[in-house]
Amino acid sequence: MSGVNYLDAGTLDLCHQALRDGGTVDELAGKLHFDTELLGRLLQLPTAKPAATTDEPDLWRVPELEAQL
Repeated sequence: MSGVNYLDAGTLDLCHQALRDGGTVDELAGKLHFDTELLGRLLQLPTAKPAATTDEPDLWRVPELEAQL
């Protein structure tokens, strides 16, 4: 389904039911020919965001960290 960025209400209901029954987003994406990330967004599922990694200290946490010392 390239170029399609929506699911009809019936398909959404079936996807949510499949997830409740133990299915995975990867399985559903394969069956619907969707990208896993896109399907997750269409189903309004929470997404994991990678943690920001920097070498700079988080200046907002300094007082919190000093309190632990």
